[in-house]
Amino acid sequence: MSQQEAVDAAFLPTLDLSRLVSSDAEERQKLVRACEVYGFFYLDLRSDAELIALWTGVLDLMGQYFNLSLDEKMRDSRNSDTHGYEPVATSTGAQDDLPDYYESLKASRDEVLTQSSKLAPAVKANHALLNRFIERAHAVTMMILRQLSIALELDDSHKFEAFHRHSEESLSTLSMFRYPKQEVLDVGVGHNKHTDIGTLTFLLCQQQGLQVLSKDPVGWRFVQPLPGCAVINVGDTLRFLSGSRFRSAVHRVIPVDQLQRQDRFSIAYFLRAENNATLNAVGGRTVSAKDWHDEKFDVFRKSREAQASDDVLTGGMERDM
Repeated sequence: MSQQEAVDAAFLPTLDLSRLVSSDAEERQKLVRACEVYGFFYLDLRSDAELIALWTGVLDLMGQYFNLSLDEKMRDSRNSDTHGYEPVATSTGAQDDLPDYYESLKASRDEVLTQSSKLAPAVKANHALLNRFIERAHAVTMMILRQLSIALELDDSHKFEAFHRHSEESLSTLSMFRYPKQEVLDVGVGHNKHTDIGTLTFLLCQQQGLQVLSKDPVGWRFVQPLPGCAVINVGDTLRFLSGSRFRSAVHRVIPVDQLQRQDRFSIAYFLRAENNATLNAVGGRTVSAKDWHDEKFDVFRKSREAQASDDVLTGGMERDM
């Protein structure tokens, strides 16, 4: 890392997966502080050989899939926020009046588990790999919720995991993103600033581009990829369920060098609460987890002016800067 990159890098604490799995009390308190102060942290996965292997397997799949022609990928389009293919430039981008510049292939956890007929052909063809990845990412994020519930000494009805029951439908989703290499800037840029909709995000990426809006000092800071580490971030839902004790940090994706000089790949598992979970959202509104999800995706597609007119896109967190 250069000196300038070090200056521009966000500080995030690093937690150890194996210590959290073993319910280590000291690691649990580090987890609470990470969620309270930063809303983002690194999770060292190097003790888990299967997760590392799955990461490699999904990356290999993405490299093959996103190199297909647009016509071939559009056969997987479902016009959905939780499953199928989505091309570039469908939402507002990270700068000026440009649209976003990423494409994605998504797989809903519920639909993968049931092998739904709605699954995109590319997901069906790689069902075993994607199903296992979702199982493991879901297990890790649910384990984190359990550790937070223990730390906060929550009663059974208020435990965070109680809002994520296996028997209930949710919009938890695996999303595979490619930010294509760019020759010119005027086609689009990055991924607009936002807080994540759901409870926790389990993110795997080996390339720069993710930025978090820092409070001290105020400004955008790059999240440096660390070998063998996931980036975990708190979403709006966990912030709401914690009574705003935990922080859902504003973040975006933007090229390091103005243009995206090479294809950038990232894998995100979005853990989301069961659809009917009741949330006390921004402005004191009471909404279901599903309604908050749908409302926020609608805002992603609005103009920059419309997005600035309310707090949905950034979950009210930008006002805290």
